[in-house]
Amino acid sequence: MLISIIIPALNEENYITEVLAHSLKLQGDFEIIVVDGGSSDNTFEIAKGFKEVQVFRSPRGRASQMNYGAALAKGEILLFLHADTILPDNAYSSIVDLCQDKKVSGGSFRLIMNGSHLFFKIYKYLSHFSLEFFTYGDHAMFIKSKVFKKINGYKEISFMEDVEIQKRLRREGKFKKLKTYVITSNRRLKNNGVTKQLIVDLILVGLYKVGIHPDSLKRFYPDR
Repeated sequence: MLISIIIPALNEENYITEVLAHSLKLQGDFEIIVVDGGSSDNTFEIAKGFKEVQVFRSPRGRASQMNYGAALAKGEILLFLHADTILPDNAYSSIVDLCQDKKVSGGSFRLIMNGSHLFFKIYKYLSHFSLEFFTYGDHAMFIKSKVFKKINGYKEISFMEDVEIQKRLRREGKFKKLKTYVITSNRRLKNNGVTKQLIVDLILVGLYKVGIHPDSLKRFYPDR
């Protein structure tokens, strides 16, 4: 079973080398697709330096970039990975074992953030729950390709695409959390203040849930 790892990237020169090098060492049947959204640093050139990696450019926007990569992917499972996130060594077997269940539409990993801040520990605990409110793109979501096509992929909105798609995925089947973890950078929280940004994130999700359009919210989220 082929798994397509799709990495949307924008100005990720400080992280993408480690992520690609690690992903290429994983056991399993993978293809890796990087979709650059117009980086002004060396992200595109670094990715092109990995001969086993397919590298493309698309219009900027994480949803657009992921849809672009998915359209080119050959895998039966699409794994959407942030460019600063490291997969566990048993990623392939964990995903394939879960997706053998015909009732499963997709899922994600649990999450560990680098750092010792108390909120990182709380975030790790909350990532155990397979709920929209506690599941985001940095958890490395994976979706069966046929399901992704059926629901027409990510909605091309500027923000909250990872939350929005889960509503449609959960109508198509079970969306489950694996017991293994991805490890992601804490840069966004560290740069903006951990406590402040986590509170802002929760408020943003809450506002989205009550109907505020993502375009009105994205300016409070600095990773776009």
